[in-house]
Amino acid sequence: MAAVIMLAGIVGMMQVIISGSEMLAVSRNQTIAAQIIRDEIDKVHLVEWVSLPGTGTASFTPDASFAPVTDKLYSATYRRTVATVRTDLKMITYTVSWRSTKVGNNGRLYTRSGSTYVGKNGLYVTYQRS
Repeated sequence: MAAVIMLAGIVGMMQVIISGSEMLAVSRNQTIAAQIIRDEIDKVHLVEWVSLPGTGTASFTPDASFAPVTDKLYSATYRRTVATVRTDLKMITYTVSWRSTKVGNNGRLYTRSGSTYVGKNGLYVTYQRS
């Protein structure tokens, strides 16, 4: 009887370790996506108003410095959406989406977004959401 109880405890501990490693992988990917978004927002803040992208949605390529870690974002897509709020204010949203590679998650889709408002006269406000 004691052996059965001990076996149940060991199996339960193995499940906790597996679940914990999956949560760490998701957290790592969320951090990578947030860093890519933050980098793109910082780039936008460095360009002049006339050099900002036009209204609409387009894909973007992360900076080459992210190359060693972007392969962890399986089937990732990178989108930039630009909307004109007023004639002197644009909202730019960056979205990174990827699928889970873990068998237990069945290729679940994860998305991370970050937005910034860019004003013609220097208003820079950013926020992120998952």
